[in-house]
Amino acid sequence: MPQTNVPNSPVVLDSNGRPEGFLRAFEDRVTIKYEVTADGIGVIHLNRPNKLNAFDERMIREMRTVVWQANFNDAIRVLIITGTGRAFSAGRDIGGLDFENNLKTAQYRAYVRANHELNDDIEAIEKPVISAINGICAGGGIELAIACDFRIAAANATFSLPENQLGVIPASGACSRMIQMIGIGRLKQMVMAVETIDAQEAYRIGLVGEVCPAEQLMERSLAYARRLLSKAPQAIGMAKHIINACQNVDTETGRLLERLGQSVLIRTQDNKEGMASFQEKRAPQFKGV
Repeated sequence: MPQTNVPNSPVVLDSNGRPEGFLRAFEDRVTIKYEVTADGIGVIHLNRPNKLNAFDERMIREMRTVVWQANFNDAIRVLIITGTGRAFSAGRDIGGLDFENNLKTAQYRAYVRANHELNDDIEAIEKPVISAINGICAGGGIELAIACDFRIAAANATFSLPENQLGVIPASGACSRMIQMIGIGRLKQMVMAVETIDAQEAYRIGLVGEVCPAEQLMERSLAYARRLLSKAPQAIGMAKHIINACQNVDTETGRLLERLGQSVLIRTQDNKEGMASFQEKRAPQFKGV
């Protein structure tokens, strides 16, 4: 049962002493499956295969609780997001879109902003997140994938932004996040001309970092995650923050952010371990402190 061990504190802790925050976990997960490997890799499986893993409100909330919990669990070092069945995700559930589109304008913005916060959570967590794209990746599914730090695609994966067919645009990050990934011209082809691309083209234009046979997708994704496990956790988190921030600031501000980040990292035990291991010609043993 949730508990707090701080007298008169408004902070509610779970049974492991971690803050519940505003994202109290569901008793049962029904739209995702979540497992943690022995070496600290959290794997989220989107689990609405009969809906091509389209998001409904519950899936968004269930995923946000997992990301929230991972923030405060030092045993979780990397997250992987993948889909069950033949799709990574087809985006928003059409039933949810029908509800959203009938809200008043201000209410629509508030409701959708809450949904956008899932992708913002993934982008902000100071741990690397890999999307293992196992098949159809469309609309909001692309927007989920590009909020992750790394993308590995199965050879049979396809990518499309079909929102124009509904008379709208992809408005959960595709226009804003993808423009620097693939360039304005290619993005207009996908959004305005609704061009679908395959995995190899996604790799060629920089949308994904690796393509592999479908049957090897999880093996390759876990292998990449384990490469990240050997890196300094605080340095990974700081790099993620600064790289993401530098997309939207001038170069002088970017260099200031780099100096601020480095001024924190040089005071860590991991920096001392990294320096010592380099001098002693051995692999570093980072502790995340």
